[in-house]
Amino acid sequence: MPDARASIQKHYGFDGLADRIMAALLAAGHDTANLTVEMLNLVDQMHFGGLNSTKRQAEALGLVKGMRVLDAGCGIGGSSRYLAHTYGCRIKAIDLTSQLVEAAARLNELCGMDSMITVRQGSVTALPYDDRSFDLVWCQNVSMNVEDKRRMFAEAYRVLVPGGRYAISHAARGPAGAPYYPLPWAREPSYSFLETREEFLELLASVGFTKIDCRNQTSDGSERSPGELAPGTIMGGDMPERQANAARSGKERRLVRMFVIAQRPS
Repeated sequence: MPDARASIQKHYGFDGLADRIMAALLAAGHDTANLTVEMLNLVDQMHFGGLNSTKRQAEALGLVKGMRVLDAGCGIGGSSRYLAHTYGCRIKAIDLTSQLVEAAARLNELCGMDSMITVRQGSVTALPYDDRSFDLVWCQNVSMNVEDKRRMFAEAYRVLVPGGRYAISHAARGPAGAPYYPLPWAREPSYSFLETREEFLELLASVGFTKIDCRNQTSDGSERSPGELAPGTIMGGDMPERQANAARSGKERRLVRMFVIAQRPS
């Protein structure tokens, strides 16, 4: 069986991502010489639902200025920039893939957000942060690539302060059979790790999380914000096929999309 870590890094590890993003924005008529977070948000929200999904999930959390947030699986940093810019959160961000980390750091610098966001390479199953360091751990469409979710959840619990929250968007395995591949997070099943909704929530509870609020998401993810560029700009020419497979899998109940907020007890 191929090494899952290597497969994940290959899946997301495009070179020259920051340059590709800047070129796409320029081609769409944006003034990239005066780059803003709002401009980047039109292309850097690569996950299901795009910018609208990020907005809805952030609104559900009641974020306040100065909140210490870990973006666990930050990709190119779109959510980090949105949370820092919109809510004044102080962000530490981590991702497994070096090319994504490099792109995130460069884009943060280009739009003037590098003083509020620190990015490093690492794994969500072995977080390089002290105990009780964060008020919120934000994890957006990362967990489908994580086999050892118990360890992932335990690490999030460890770095949260008492009363801190863990916000996760995830696609669980549905009751109608395996999803159709390729998918946005995996071109084949060897590095796609999908439990049922119930198994996922049980794992969260098993490491100590309480007040677990799970909201199923019924949208097909197509209602992107005006002006938002297609994810294929960043994620490769087969992205439309992968998104179509995800939408079909959701409609057929092969995937169940979830947004979960869990709390470390006070």
